[in-house]
Parts: sequence; structure tokens; C-alpha cells
Amino acid sequence: MNNPVASIANAIQRDGGDGIVVVYYPDLGTRDWLVDEVESIAGADMSVRTDSVAEARQRPDALVLLTPVNERAAIEELDGTRDQLLEPRRKHPVVLFLLRDGDGTRALREAPSLASWIRGSDPDPERLAEVDVEAERQAFEAENGASPEEWLSRWRANGIPRDARTVVLSYRASLLEKR
Repeated sequence: MNNPVASIANAIQRDGGDGIVVVYYPDLGTRDWLVDEVESIAGADMSVRTDSVAEARQRPDALVLLTPVNERAAIEELDGTRDQLLEPRRKHPVVLFLLRDGDGTRALREAPSLASWIRGSDPDPERLAEVDVEAERQAFEAENGASPEEWLSRWRANGIPRDARTVVLSYRASLLEKR
């Protein structure tokens, strides 16, 4: 079963540092919430929020959360400077937020080389609403030998090593955690 809770986190982990992850949002309020959620994956100290493609290119050390004011112009700039995102090698991908069915999404369809580079790294957070929380909690426990709360307790106490896989697991567990 595909785990929609971790779709964004998995796209970021899968891309490592050499890609662009596109997160589609339905409205600005949801975009702000999604930016906060994605930032929590890496932590505020490892991520940078910007609306500038140029700044995104200048920060290969950070998970860049790119929320351009003019999405079409950002897509056109990314398409024209795609190779500059590869050198120097990035530690984390650029996460580009685009309005679903907006101008940037249309521009991406008109930029086939950029679109093919991104394909597969464009999770749709609308699927998060379809989560069967109890089934996801059971799957988490079966995969990790602990409930999300137990696992997070060990994680927060530094009892679990921090690497790309466990960072993604911490995000997944925090979404499933009973509060």
C-alpha cells in the first residue's frame, strides 16, 4: 500500500540533493501549511524559505522551500537554468510549491525538459486527506516494531540514529502521533 502520509517526505528523500520536488497546493492558506509541514521534515536549521529562483540556486546546502510570487516566471527561469541546480551538488532538493491548475502548473506542462526531470517527484498532498489513520498506525508499528508515540519518544531522546531514512520516519510518526 502506498503511504500517502509520507508522499512529500518520500519525494524529498528520493531526490536526494539533485532535483526539484514539486508540491501542488489548492489555495494560499494550504500552501502556508504545507510549507510548514515540509520545513518540519528537515528542521528549520536545514531549510530556507524563499520566493527567488536565484537564491534557491545559491543555497546548495539547504532544503530550499521555493514559493515564487510569479510561478510562471519561476518555471521559465528554472527551465533555463536547470543545470545550475546541479553544480555545485546540492545536499537537498529544491521544493517548489505550485498552485494546482495555476499559471505555474501550465508553464511546467509547456517546459517538457524540466517537466521530465521533475516527473515522479511531484506528490499531490490532496491524497493526505484519504489516509486511513488506524491502518497507517498499524502499518507503522508492523514496520518499525513500535507505535508512532513509542518510536518518537526514542527519537526525541536521541535513541535512534539520525539519517535520511529516520528523518522521514520521524515525519511519518509525527503525523500519526495521537495528541
